[in-house]
Amino acid sequence: MKTLITASQVISLAFSPEEPYSSSLITTSDIIEAESRHLRPIVGDDLYNAMLHGSYGELVDDYVAPMVAAWTRYIVEPLIPSRTCTIHTTERITEAMNDYAERQMRALGDKASTLSRRLSDHLNANCSSYAEYNPNSNPLNRCFIYGNIIQVR
Repeated sequence: MKTLITASQVISLAFSPEEPYSSSLITTSDIIEAESRHLRPIVGDDLYNAMLHGSYGELVDDYVAPMVAAWTRYIVEPLIPSRTCTIHTTERITEAMNDYAERQMRALGDKASTLSRRLSDHLNANCSSYAEYNPNSNPLNRCFIYGNIIQVR
């Protein structure tokens, strides 16, 4: 299946150069999951398909790719130890390690959510530039989630 970004783009956009991961860490299904769960509800099927067919390259490069990469990392992060074979079954996982992992996942989720809001705000401010976009279908125009509190407009 075709995706809007590649595994290499996920690595370059969502990981720092100091993190020693290659694009083989990211599978196509990881990107598909991020696009399906987090992008398509915002942009809708018509705009999503238009982007898949090469329309709106600047929108994809500037807004969509960073957001999808961030959500893909969020999805992949818990799987990295098993994908990189760094699990040590004899090593006990301490409470501090669990706390760190929880804080890291929360930070990654916050970053991805911020990039989702950035894309949504751009689309709303420039509706006339994207004929396939329907702001009434965008769930971020009806609901905010801050700190596990859902606010509906």
